[in-house]
Parts: sequence; structure tokens; C-alpha cells
Amino acid sequence: MGHIGRTIEKYRQALSISRKELAEDICSEKHIYLIEKGERSPSANILKQLSEKLGVNLFEFYQYIDCENPIEVRDKIKDFYMYRANLDFITLMKVSVEAYDMWDFRNKPYSFEIRLNDLYYMAFEDNRYEETKVKLKKLLKEAEIWKYSEMFLVNVHTLMTTLCLITQDFTEAKNSALKALKIFQRQFDVEKNLPLSTTMIVNLMGAYYVNGEYDVVIDIGNKFLKIKQAFNSYDRIHYIYFFMSFACYTKNMREEAYIFLKKAIYILMMDFRPTDVTYVAMIGELEEMLEDLDKDSELIREFRKKYKI
Repeated sequence: MGHIGRTIEKYRQALSISRKELAEDICSEKHIYLIEKGERSPSANILKQLSEKLGVNLFEFYQYIDCENPIEVRDKIKDFYMYRANLDFITLMKVSVEAYDMWDFRNKPYSFEIRLNDLYYMAFEDNRYEETKVKLKKLLKEAEIWKYSEMFLVNVHTLMTTLCLITQDFTEAKNSALKALKIFQRQFDVEKNLPLSTTMIVNLMGAYYVNGEYDVVIDIGNKFLKIKQAFNSYDRIHYIYFFMSFACYTKNMREEAYIFLKKAIYILMMDFRPTDVTYVAMIGELEEMLEDLDKDSELIREFRKKYKI
């Protein structure tokens, strides 16, 4: 059986401190020795103090203590979440291949993460959306039987939402988006998981938009903009502006629609994100809005030119 002591020992050695130094003002040196050897389990209070001294949240590792390499597994999974949220599927697959060389990722439940990475690549690099949906449903059932990580389930439902939006299965898109949100709100903190929560909220807005619930889209967008601003995060905020713009336009709130549209375009003119533009154009009335709201605008002309719209 794995134990938290192995992780404590690795972090202590990485900081080049002795057991005596780690134990100071917390417990005895012998107690640290017994914890590291797996002969004692630290109390919650001692674990909290050790976390502060080592500069790492040791409570996170309890879900990985049966791993051969708990630190490496935790770090790789964090990388997976980051690259999925940022839609960087090339790097995701590179890291996934590296992870597969580790024993833990060749066996369940962590092999589920590798399979999910493969499905992200199948969907967004090979454009095999329907096939991916079938395989994703099978993976979801297996993960639920294993009672694997709820964060993993949020990732699965979020991917399913995106696939359903692309394939115009709008009812299922909304169902999957709400499942992801329900799991996330039950256990996770927005601030600590802002990239994933952004992806989840963007998909939720898209799902409500295609189902004709425009007021809900605007309400979600306004609330999430406040959260993003509170954390000084502008990552993928253009998606939120786009969906609010689409909802306002459909409600004939032309002035508001144009304001949100320009905000989204300004962001995309500072960077080049063709995948993002393709995605929002699949769901909303982007081309119609560009033509209708202000086709003579220099900003819109430059945007059309840059993204070949």
C-alpha cells in the first residue's frame, strides 16, 4: 500500500532539509521518521503544519497515495487539465505519451486520463466528432463504475458538451453542461480551477444559447465576467463576450450586441486564435452580425481579413 510518508520524504529531500528541521515546532524527529516509513499516519493538524513548512498542499496527495509515483502522477494530471482547458492538443498528446511510460498511467484508473486525452485529439485534430461521442460515453460509464475522480467527470461532461454543440445535438449539449456544472459546484473551487471553470461556463453559455435561452446566457456572462475580473483573469474572455453578443443580437439589443462583439474582436486582434473563431462561428451568428452591425468599420474589416471571414 502507498502512504503519504513517501510524498513527504520526497518534498523534504527536494528542499534539502533534515527530518529534525522538518519536525521542529511540529512533532518529534522520530515521528517524522515513522511517517516517512509508513508506520504512522499524520494527524490532520500535523499534515497541515507539514504542508506549510514544505510549501505544498499534502492533502491533495491522499487520492494518489497508492500510486508508484504520486507526485509525478499528480503533476501530469494537472498538466492534462491545463492543456485541455487551453485547447492545446498537440502539447497535450506530447505530455500524454510521456505519461504512458509511467506504470500508473498504463493501469486503471489513471489510464482513463490517457484515453480521454486520445479522445480530445480525435475530436479536435481529426474532427471525428460522432465517433468521439460514442467512445466518450463508454469511457464515462467505466469511470463511473470505478468511482474515479469527480474532476475527471467534469472534464468528460465538458468535452461532451463541446462535441454536442458542434454536432448540433443541442438537448444533450445542455444536459452535459449542467452535469459538469453540478459536479463542479459540489466539490471544487472556482479560483483554484479557473481555466477549467472558464471552459465549462463558456460551454454552458453556448448550450443555453442554442436552446434559445438568451436571458440566461446574458445573466451567466455578466456573473462570470465579475468573477474573472475579481481574479484579474482575462483568459478566453472573448468567448464570453461573443456569446453575450449573440444573445443580445438575437433579442434585438443591437447596441449591446455591438459593444460585446467589439470587445471580443479587440482581444482576437491582439492574438491569432483561428480555432476559437471557428468554434464560435459554428454556434452563433458571427458572419451575419459582422455584416449587419457595422460592415464599414475598420476594426471589422481588419478582423475579417485576419481570420478570412
